[in-house]
Amino acid sequence: MVDRAFNGLTQQKLALGAGFFAMLFASHSVPVLAIPFYQMQLGVDPFLLSLALALPVVAGTVITPWVGYISDYWPPLAGKRRPLIIVGCLFSTLLFGCIWMVPAHWPMLWQLSYFGFFYLLFSLAAVLVSVPTTSLSYEITHDDSQRAAIMEVNTYFIKLASVLYQWLFPLASLAIFGSVVLGIKWVGWGVALLLIGGMGLLPACFCKAKTCISHITHAKPRFVASLQHLVHHQRLRLLMAICLLQLGGSVFAASMDYYLLVYFVSQGDIADGAYLKGILSSAYAIAGFASVPLVSYLRRRFGSLGALHWILVLSLIGGIAKWFLFVPGIGAWIALDSLLCTSVWTAMTTLVPILNADLSDTETQRQQHPTAGMFASIYNSATSMASILAILASGAALNFIGFDAAQGGHQTESCITAMRLILAGGTVLFGLLSLWCLRRYHVAPKGKFVVRADR
Repeated sequence: MVDRAFNGLTQQKLALGAGFFAMLFASHSVPVLAIPFYQMQLGVDPFLLSLALALPVVAGTVITPWVGYISDYWPPLAGKRRPLIIVGCLFSTLLFGCIWMVPAHWPMLWQLSYFGFFYLLFSLAAVLVSVPTTSLSYEITHDDSQRAAIMEVNTYFIKLASVLYQWLFPLASLAIFGSVVLGIKWVGWGVALLLIGGMGLLPACFCKAKTCISHITHAKPRFVASLQHLVHHQRLRLLMAICLLQLGGSVFAASMDYYLLVYFVSQGDIADGAYLKGILSSAYAIAGFASVPLVSYLRRRFGSLGALHWILVLSLIGGIAKWFLFVPGIGAWIALDSLLCTSVWTAMTTLVPILNADLSDTETQRQQHPTAGMFASIYNSATSMASILAILASGAALNFIGFDAAQGGHQTESCITAMRLILAGGTVLFGLLSLWCLRRYHVAPKGKFVVRADR
């Protein structure tokens, strides 16, 4: 009996990890393919394309809390999360494939409108998958160690997806397809059918949610009341502030690394800068996988809050080290940057979801209503908004500091210094702010509860 339960949980972990792989791969595949395809191949205006890439994500973020509420109170027939995942996967599969079917002979504005329309619909459909799938990661088990193991498996799948999706355009450019336009269509539909439609459905097929509600209260709260309660939830606000500071602020600071590698470290040699960026990205990928056991050890040794504290301290050291690593002549030693700074990204996909799930359990027990969908939606909204803010802040900062690509390796000294301060100082600043938020964060005792299968 124990072996059967263990094997069942292992199966659910792998199915859920596959779902997270599909979600991240699909969301990141759009800009990875759209920029070289729509901008470089079809000639769509870069600024208009950036708007078409950002606005659908904002629209998806707006409806995310509503989807979380629907996911919590969906009629439990056949599993309350399952119907949304199935419907979302089917529509996402179709819409993702359609994004790349734009006629090449259309005028530029028609092509842009086509892309914006289908990407908007895809972003909305993808929310139907991401919110209930994230909710399932909170509800498969309420045991602390098992929940941590689930988040670690999810992180491994996320790290794998982050390595592989960058190879989509080179794959589409292979001569076997005849042209890049045809290659994009084949690769786009391959991602849609195999990942979104295939792997994305696995959590709905194999994962079973459990609830920590001891008795069910029939009167459910209204959506606005539920959302207002979470907005005023102090611990949730502090946790999401850490997400915004790290996934928004620190990502904004890290966006300067490529520019420094090209225009400062390599003195304007784009090929050499791209080579160093390749070394750095590969080092981050390898260190990312290796950091999962480290984060797991720290969690077991110090608890989730203690582990996050020490990882943020390590990121402060990494921020200081950036000032001395991103210098001319560093060569392959630039890979040292990954050893100090990769653990914080792993913590964002393991420790923060664990803490958010704990908050959801506590609130579910207090209200005697399911809350995992709402808590998952807030987390997804925070991560989406963080990425948008990081992109916008990066572009605004480059204009503000006087960066001019036409000058090549002859950027002004003040511009280079500003980039270095953003990269190193920004990492330290956002790390310190995250530590301040963490000091104010306290998780209430979870108490005892009854676990009931809810399928």
